[in-house]
Amino acid sequence: MKKAILLIFLLKCGIGISQTEFPFYEQIAFDLYQSKLIDSFPTKKKVRIYPYVFDFQPDYFVFSNPNCLGVKWKNNEQFKPLESYVESQRKIDSERFELDFSDLDKKKFKIKKRGKGNYPRLNITAPHKEKNGTDRIFVNIHETHENIYVTYHIEFNDKGEIIDWCKEMNEIIRTY
Repeated sequence: MKKAILLIFLLKCGIGISQTEFPFYEQIAFDLYQSKLIDSFPTKKKVRIYPYVFDFQPDYFVFSNPNCLGVKWKNNEQFKPLESYVESQRKIDSERFELDFSDLDKKKFKIKKRGKGNYPRLNITAPHKEKNGTDRIFVNIHETHENIYVTYHIEFNDKGEIIDWCKEMNEIIRTY
């Protein structure tokens, strides 16, 4: 009886087991990529993917405007990263520090522990939100090939459900 009263008291006061504040947006985006997008737009070689946040979110990959979703944004300054999400993710004991590869198709992907690896490789940006206060959250998946950048823009609501996605391609032109 004492245990039941104590449990009711703890749950009434808001003390107890709870979920994390944010869903793991990068994992949800990667799951969409590996289950639907890679089959729709296959690559010739295995895609290199990195398990840890420091590797799959390198600083040199910036967030790109998701203009293919039907809204024309002027520039990247209209977006800001989810700061509390990013801060909590950088801790090694965070639930969002490492991607889960338990359902990974080894015929399509190669897990790289470190280094840049060969092409094609996959990078995922941190979740970004519009500065004007909407609830839409965006994540970019950058599939880098030797001469092409493919960017998948994935739009989420605040609960982590995918609303829409689109694909953009940019070709690299080198002049010597």
